Amino acid sequence: MKVLDAEGQVQDRATAGGDDDAGAAGDPQRRRESGMSARRRSVLRGLSAGLLAPLGWHAASARAASAGAYPVRPVRLVVPFAPGGATDTLGRLLGRAMEASLAQPVVVENRVGAAGAIGATAVAKSPADGYSVLLGGVGTNIVLAYTQPSLPYDPVRDLMPAAYLCNVDYVLTVAAGSPYRSLDDLLAAARKRPRAVSYMSTGMLGPLHVALEYLSKRAGVSMVHVPYKGESPALADLLEGRIDVAVMTVPFTRPLVQDGRARVLATISAERTASMPEVPTVAELGFPGYAVPIWNGLFVPAGTPVPVVERLHAAAAAATGAPAMRERMVALGVTPTGGTIAGYASFLKAERERWTAMIRDTGLVGG
Repeated sequence: MKVLDAEGQVQDRATAGGDDDAGAAGDPQRRRESGMSARRRSVLRGLSAGLLAPLGWHAASARAASAGAYPVRPVRLVVPFAPGGATDTLGRLLGRAMEASLAQPVVVENRVGAAGAIGATAVAKSPADGYSVLLGGVGTNIVLAYTQPSLPYDPVRDLMPAAYLCNVDYVLTVAAGSPYRSLDDLLAAARKRPRAVSYMSTGMLGPLHVALEYLSKRAGVSMVHVPYKGESPALADLLEGRIDVAVMTVPFTRPLVQDGRARVLATISAERTASMPEVPTVAELGFPGYAVPIWNGLFVPAGTPVPVVERLHAAAAAATGAPAMRERMVALGVTPTGGTIAGYASFLKAERERWTAMIRDTGLVGG
C-alpha cells in the first residue's frame, strides 16, 4: 500500500501477510495444514466473525479506503477555534461544498483551546483513515511547534498536508470609541505608557501573538497580551474597552465597521486586502518588510493512504475552484490558493524557516 509522508512524498508500506502467503505452495507441511476440512474452516470463520464483529466497522472502512471506495461514512472536519469566528465560517462553507464530491456529509466539529493545539492533537491522534481532517493553519502546523515545547503532537511527524486552501487577511481593530485613530496613535501611547496598552490574539504563543510581539519589537514598545479562544469571545471586551486593540479577520471585522462599532488601523498582510482596499498595511506605516501572511489548509494524520489524501485534495480543489465558492471566499476576506499536495508541502517547509526566524527575533519561548 502507498502512503504519503509529512513532506507529501509517496512511500511504500509493506502489506501484512504477503510473505506467509508466498511460501505456502512449496512447503509440504503447509500443504497438509492447508487441507483442513471445509467444515473446520467454516466453524473457524464463524468464530472469527463473532469475535471480530466489534472491529468490523473500522476494518471495513480501511479496506474501502485502500480500495478507492472512500468515503463510506461521514467525514469529521475539525475546526480548532470557536464557533462564529472566521475559521469556523470558512470550515462550514468548505464542508458543505466538499459534500458534493465526497457524496458523504462533512461534519464540522469545534475543538477549541490552546491556540488551536487541542483540535490539532485530536486529529493527529486519530486513525489514519481519512475520516478525521484538520482545518489547520500557521499556528497549528508551524508556530506552535516552536513556541510550545510540550506540544502533544509534532506537526511534521504526525500530520500531513492534503490541500492548500487560502490566505486570510487579518487587521488591527479598535472600538469605534477608542482614542486611537491610527497605528501611530496606538504605538505612541504604548511607548509613553509601557504595559498599559493591551492587545488580543486567538491564543498564547500562537501566530497572532507572535505577529504582535514582532511588531512591538520593531516599534520599541511593550504591550500586554490577552489571549482568547477565538474572535467571538473577545468581541464584547473590545467594544467595551477592556482591551485596546484586537487582531481579527476581515470577514469578522467588516460588519463591525459597517455598523459603526469598530475601526480598522492596518492590515498585517503583505498587501492591502481587496475587500478593504482603503486600509494600509503595517509595512506602509513605517515598518518596511513587516508582513505576517496567515493561511489555512487541510491536514490528515500521517500515514493516511495516498488514494484517500488525493480524494480529499480533489474534493477541496473542486470546492474552492467553483466560481460561486471563490466569490464567497473573497467576500469573506480570504484569497483562494490551491496547487498540488507536493507544492503545499514545499510551501510548508519554507514557512517553517520563515517563522523560525520571526519567533527567534521576538524572544518568545514556550512553557
